Amino acid sequence: MRLCLSIACAATLAFSTLAATDLTLTFARKGAGTAGTEIQYHTAKFHLNRQPEQKLDSLVDYEKGISYTINHKKKTIEMLKMEDALAALASLNQSQSQPEGLGLLMGSMFGDPNKYKVEKLGQETVAGRPCQNYLITVGKLTMALSADPTLKMPVSDAAYTRMMQAQAASFAKGGGPVGASFKRLYEEMAKIKGVPLKTEMKGFMGMNVSSVATKVEQGPIPADLFVLPVGYKMEDAGKKLREDMKGK
Repeated sequence: MRLCLSIACAATLAFSTLAATDLTLTFARKGAGTAGTEIQYHTAKFHLNRQPEQKLDSLVDYEKGISYTINHKKKTIEMLKMEDALAALASLNQSQSQPEGLGLLMGSMFGDPNKYKVEKLGQETVAGRPCQNYLITVGKLTMALSADPTLKMPVSDAAYTRMMQAQAASFAKGGGPVGASFKRLYEEMAKIKGVPLKTEMKGFMGMNVSSVATKVEQGPIPADLFVLPVGYKMEDAGKKLREDMKGK
């Protein structure tokens, strides 16, 4: 499921960061529609996430404030300006109301997003690196993760926070308990120190998606890796996101 894949990828990134060297992370993923290898490339200017089996890439240009979803099967690129995503998120914050019957149904399925907790558990080693374990529960949504507190992403906190808010808007566009739950999840994850090397998300319509790092590399990444493919159709996902949120 593409939505599950995107959510899990975004969740893996949702952590406060400080300036550091370029970082390449390789993961083994499990879950419906997400199984396979995932490679993340992090620099001060860009983030590139590649899923070769799904033929999907996501690229974030921090300087331009734009994220791109690249579908190599369809040869399309969905462009999302962070200003559009943040405006949509503001719209979500202003109105979470739903018809009474639908609200009760969604609440029974996903739980109360205002009931949440973050638990600091034990420790484990992932990809040869010591990690701290956490369990975040928001309603019926859970995220178990292991983060390496010694690793840092090579981008400023401000730029990274904006990007994560944009991701939150994309997944919260459904509004109600679902949107509020993911919004809260990202907010709590952003408070955890370090880089996640192992994650498992459950509770969204039977979703169970896990990711475990198999390799961690630090060192320069060639700039040409972040060039958009030529000849793909460009689509404005930000415009549609605004329209969807206005209709809630």
